[in-house]
Amino acid sequence: MEITEQDYSSLVDAQISVDVLFGSTDISLKQFLSLNEGDVIALDKPAGAGGDIYVNSRIIGTGDIIVIDEKLAVRIQDAMDADNVVGYFFNEQVL
Repeated sequence: MEITEQDYSSLVDAQISVDVLFGSTDISLKQFLSLNEGDVIALDKPAGAGGDIYVNSRIIGTGDIIVIDEKLAVRIQDAMDADNVVGYFFNEQVL
């Protein structure tokens, strides 16, 4: 599918949800219910691996987790090109 300027124009003001997943793990419900403040849950990614960036629940890139003004942020390292992202929105009718 070829993406036109009109396609881009129709999307630029759309609100999207951006999530960054920096790891996951599987534990039992019993283990989860026994967690207390200060407990640590080990994740599956090695330190320094960065996070996966999702837009509307679809992975579009990866980035490094950083801190800016005492808030977590993500520095983009690799991202899907714009035509593929816009094509996704049109093909999946996400918006």
